[in-house]
Amino acid sequence: MTTRRDFLMQTTAAGLLAVECFQVAHASNADANTDAARLARAGVVQTVLGPLDASKLGFTLTHEHLGSGAEEIFGSRASSVADAVDKLKAARDAGIETIIDVTTFDIGRDIRYREEISRKSGMQIVAATGQHFFAPDSYNARTVEEIAQLFIREIDQGIDGTDIKAGVIKVAARDDTMTPAEEKVFKAAARASKATGVPIATHTNSHRRAGEKQAELFEAEGVSPARVSLGHSDDTDDMNYLRGLAKRGYTLGMDHTFWGMAPGATLPWQKRAGCIKQLIDDGFVDRIFLSNDWVHGDVEREKVNPDGMLFTIRKTIPYLKQIGVSQREIQMITVENPKRFFSRREALGHSSLGGHPSR
Repeated sequence: MTTRRDFLMQTTAAGLLAVECFQVAHASNADANTDAARLARAGVVQTVLGPLDASKLGFTLTHEHLGSGAEEIFGSRASSVADAVDKLKAARDAGIETIIDVTTFDIGRDIRYREEISRKSGMQIVAATGQHFFAPDSYNARTVEEIAQLFIREIDQGIDGTDIKAGVIKVAARDDTMTPAEEKVFKAAARASKATGVPIATHTNSHRRAGEKQAELFEAEGVSPARVSLGHSDDTDDMNYLRGLAKRGYTLGMDHTFWGMAPGATLPWQKRAGCIKQLIDDGFVDRIFLSNDWVHGDVEREKVNPDGMLFTIRKTIPYLKQIGVSQREIQMITVENPKRFFSRREALGHSSLGGHPSR
């Protein structure tokens, strides 16, 4: 009997090839302003250095923070850039090719900083629009549509007056219930994602089953679960919760593995990895991301995890192989899943709620 796991592994390569052939055929024949041309660009991921064919993403860390320390304010920008470039070059040497940086403006996103370290290190970096916990008071006077337009502008036009565009929408809620401000931001993210085709990555408290509340809101807004990654899902070993979200089509961000090294951690990192193995055995290899939620420059985290963003490469993946995960499955989680998820699924007709054409 063919299991879901077997079926996925057998059909993934053929399916991806068919999609790529469809995109190439349409791109060569369609006018740039037609709906067919917009569909043909669906295999593009926006990086801080410009659009990138999704097939070139390679090994991808899907939830990281490349500087949130307000370096430009404290006068440490030059040294921070140098340190980041060194660490990113080491990551490239280890096989990491792309980093999804989910740092939003309220936690220190400096878009020129990200452009500079990408250019100097050769690391492909995808920047985020969206909102973390710290929404400005001005949001209280803004509608969901106005906040959505902000996210759309950063996706379609550029961030902070630059032409550097976001390739993912990041939103966060502190608990299993949302504040009114958080709910407003999540709805805005949903509408921006539907308007632009850019996916959503979230912060969840999975030990409180917070992903279920987020899923409920996204589905009420008409967002496909396939366009949402629920972050920090490995903060729980409740397999019924994890399987339930995966069955609905959500991608589970297993991006807190190194947190299991912290003193007093309720879930050791090996147990978190064991949950990944169980999800694979249950047939959900296509619903998993691996990452670290690393914050460059966070000295306290460096004390716990001196491997930094290389923890996934040096610890998690070798352990997964030790407990029976195949290289083919690792490849799907670290390369194929990000390629599919972060490929822009452009909306037909208009890319903003106000009806402006896609750029």
